[in-house]
Amino acid sequence: MKYLTLLLSFFTFMSCGNSKEAIATENSQKTMTEISGTYDIDMLNESDYSLSKLTLLFDNESKTVSGFSGCNRFSGTYKMDGNSISFGPLASTRMACGENETKTEQNMLTALSRVTTFSIKGQELTLLNKEVVLIKANSKSEENISQDSNYTLEYTAVTRGFYNHYIYENGKISIQKDRSSTLTFKTCSKAENKQLLKAIEALDLEKLKTLEAPSENRFVDAAASARFKVTYQGNTYETPEFDAGKPNKYIATLLSTFIELAEKQ
Repeated sequence: MKYLTLLLSFFTFMSCGNSKEAIATENSQKTMTEISGTYDIDMLNESDYSLSKLTLLFDNESKTVSGFSGCNRFSGTYKMDGNSISFGPLASTRMACGENETKTEQNMLTALSRVTTFSIKGQELTLLNKEVVLIKANSKSEENISQDSNYTLEYTAVTRGFYNHYIYENGKISIQKDRSSTLTFKTCSKAENKQLLKAIEALDLEKLKTLEAPSENRFVDAAASARFKVTYQGNTYETPEFDAGKPNKYIATLLSTFIELAEKQ
């Protein structure tokens, strides 16, 4: 009887341990799901930055963070353990910035490097170093992400007997498939906007102007001549000409997603 009691106590202990581990895992997954999304930064180091359009975008699937830091876009990784969070090395684009924008950017990236914990209450995300509040931000609803992203995409493919011109702006795509035809418009769904914007966020827009075309069929009229342009925060980033259907692999995913959405019935 004594050994039976000990055996039952052992299995009870193991069962409780497994339950605690399961609950901890479930809570961790729930927290990661809650933090995933796009946020507008309202406060940085106790100062109001609500008009600076600073953003944070957390992607739970890839464990990456990206956003706008005042002049440049940045991206990197993050790690979470309960309410603890840390950001890996953050890489930024290299646009020339004014003095104020540069200071804002330095303040934001420094603050992110110091973050150790976070809390979420409703729509508000707070990033802290122990008990010191470094950043406060509010999540955007999916309905507003496309409206507030400030991205405009433009794709043009032209040859003597062919013309395609697609423009994405504010969640809508204008479509023109003939020089003399009238424009038609497609409103993207929430999922389509999210898919397209995720592909944009993965790019360093400064690289677009340096991309080499992988083929040259357009020079002998064997392919339409194409260009791709992104406008963001008042700045324009445009690729050199390339063969339609054969873009540089750096923009292949984004361009394929954009064209598929434009041509989807």
